[in-house]
Amino acid sequence: MTFKNSNTALQSHEIIELVRQRAENIFENLKLCCSESLLLVLNHGFNGGLSSEQAKQLGAGFCGGIGEAGCTCGALSGAIMGLGLLVGPHIKGGMRKKNFRQLARKLHDRFHEEFSSTCCSVLIKDFDKKSKARSQFCSNLTGSTAAIATELLLETRPDLVQRLQTDYLTYRDSKLTGFLQKIV
Repeated sequence: MTFKNSNTALQSHEIIELVRQRAENIFENLKLCCSESLLLVLNHGFNGGLSSEQAKQLGAGFCGGIGEAGCTCGALSGAIMGLGLLVGPHIKGGMRKKNFRQLARKLHDRFHEEFSSTCCSVLIKDFDKKSKARSQFCSNLTGSTAAIATELLLETRPDLVQRLQTDYLTYRDSKLTGFLQKIV
């Protein structure tokens, strides 16, 4: 599916909210994990250049706290990968390594401040593995992390607004869309 920038003038808080909502939509309806959802929404939302398949493949190993080991939350990992893709030191016009690492640390610290831990197993310890409550918690965490990452991206590089793909961010997948993608 191709999405274009509709050139709508949006305020940063509106952009942040669109990214948050789209990340939750992807997590819930496409049944992707938090890291896959985060990398996918940041990549497509800001025209990062990866295909959907590439973004999902890169994010897949970070699900459940790195291969379900329960370590660093996949939402945080996906957001860090998204930052690297969009403003990292190895892209044209990217940040210097030291500055990028400070940005990554800022994301880490904001995540920790909001959720009291960066460890997946600590974050989900009060939920049964297959429960709706856990899925809703992880969806909200995915959206909140997407919002934090977007806020930091826009603070660091306001020019990224020019790359914004509002049609992608306002699009909503349905559960049927997710089901059909799985069987095709």
